[in-house]
Amino acid sequence: MTPSQMSKVWSVVSLFLLYYALNSYLVTQGGETIFGATLIVKSRVPAGFLAIPICSFLLLFASLIGIVFARRNGPRWADRIPFVGFEQLDMTKVEAKVYQAVMLVLLSLIPALTLIHFWRVAASAQLVTTDPQPVRIPGGMWDWRALTSLDNPATICSEVTEKASSIVCEGRTTILPGLEPAIFVALTAAAVCAMIAFWWFVMAGTKPPRTDSHLLSEQARRARESGPLPGRVPPGSR
Repeated sequence: MTPSQMSKVWSVVSLFLLYYALNSYLVTQGGETIFGATLIVKSRVPAGFLAIPICSFLLLFASLIGIVFARRNGPRWADRIPFVGFEQLDMTKVEAKVYQAVMLVLLSLIPALTLIHFWRVAASAQLVTTDPQPVRIPGGMWDWRALTSLDNPATICSEVTEKASSIVCEGRTTILPGLEPAIFVALTAAAVCAMIAFWWFVMAGTKPPRTDSHLLSEQARRARESGPLPGRVPPGSR
């Protein structure tokens, strides 16, 4: 793919990631979605819980695209960030570098920071069983003992109330305690590692391949440092 094509793919994935992350964040804060987003659950805890795998996957995908782009382009750090909204930018200009830095933070760092919030929302939520007489799961979503089956064993709730000696889970979604969180942790870790690698390649770039001229220069430098061989008279000393 050409740099322009890779930039377009990265822009689409990253913009959707930002859109989904910000809308999910607003829901978890008790707000309304932007532009009437319909892919997001309108309850606080389910919105945050489901945003973890979706945002992690999108961040991983976007970061992998960014790594490939950064390794193929340069020489300036701003050249190694995919272009958003432009076919090309003059990276010798200060405003172009500022624009690239803003896009990198907006489309990569901010979604990663929202993942911290989503994990806090999910980790602090209460779980109940799906039995006819539901009971609280004291260990929360990390309680492997609550994974009694793979068919809807528990629900994670935005709010748990007791009415007429019965537990009511409001604003809920199903969960596989222990198993789903473990998978989400692995996916989030992979996404964060890929994002860090992307930023590393943007800032540090890649070393150019060593050519024959590099090797010859290295040999000449070593010869100068080591001096003349024993028993050999340097030219011009006779």
